[in-house]
Amino acid sequence: MGFLLDLTPWHWLTAAVFLLVIEMVVGSYYLLWVSFAAFLVAIIQWMFGISWGSQMVLFSAISVMSVIAWYLYDLKRDKTSTRPNLNKRGHQYIGRTFQLSHPIINGVGKINVDDSTWKVRGDDAPLDTTVKVVDIDGTILIVKILGDK
Repeated sequence: MGFLLDLTPWHWLTAAVFLLVIEMVVGSYYLLWVSFAAFLVAIIQWMFGISWGSQMVLFSAISVMSVIAWYLYDLKRDKTSTRPNLNKRGHQYIGRTFQLSHPIINGVGKINVDDSTWKVRGDDAPLDTTVKVVDIDGTILIVKILGDK
């Protein structure tokens, strides 16, 4: 227990950084606030030189209050994504129209989308037919024929 008597701001800053590193691995946001509490105690210890008992009480109080505040904020905030298809590239193409770059033969063809080529599935159609993407199955776009070019 003797080391507690010699707690310096550097100990608290080290604890804050260590907690931040753990937070980066875990990603829960709760350790972020405990790290924030350690950082505040470091500043207060540096400015006022408070006793180790006061440091522990202050650290505990700030940690609990900040974690509860984050929890209450997290309950109320809107977690609906503004871009639900951000990491679903194929889903972004549903509803768009394209020209066939390879004819659909036996239900399978290809289209050029931006800088890539996508496999499509639909009714047989000749080259340059306009198709509309109506769904996606894995990495294959399901298309409906709209007409010739």
